Amino acid sequence: MNCKNVLFICAAGITTGLIVRSVQKSIDEKEVPVHVYSAPSIVAQQIINDEKIDAVMIGPHIQHEVERLRELLTFKKIPFKLINQDDYMLLNGENILEDVIQLIAD
Repeated sequence: MNCKNVLFICAAGITTGLIVRSVQKSIDEKEVPVHVYSAPSIVAQQIINDEKIDAVMIGPHIQHEVERLRELLTFKKIPFKLINQDDYMLLNGENILEDVIQLIAD
C-alpha cells in the first residue's frame, strides 16, 4: 500500500493536532503507511484543492463543516468521516487509526 495522506480538521486545528500525535504513535507502533496532519477547518478547502489527500477526518464538534465540504470531497472522490465523539474526547489514537484504515480501505 502506498503511503496515504489523511487530513484531520477541527475548528482551530488544536485538538486535532493532539489527536494527530496520538494517531501517529499508533501508526509508528503498527508501521502503517499513513501520513496524518491537522489543520483548522477554515483552510481545509484550500488544502483539499491544492494537495493530494486520500481521506479527511472531521472533529465531531464541527459537523456543520461536512455540509460545506461535501460537494468538494465528493467531486474529488475523497472519503471522509466524523471522528467518534468518545475517541475524540479521549484522544484515542488507536481507535481513530482503525477508523482511518477502514476509510482508506474502502
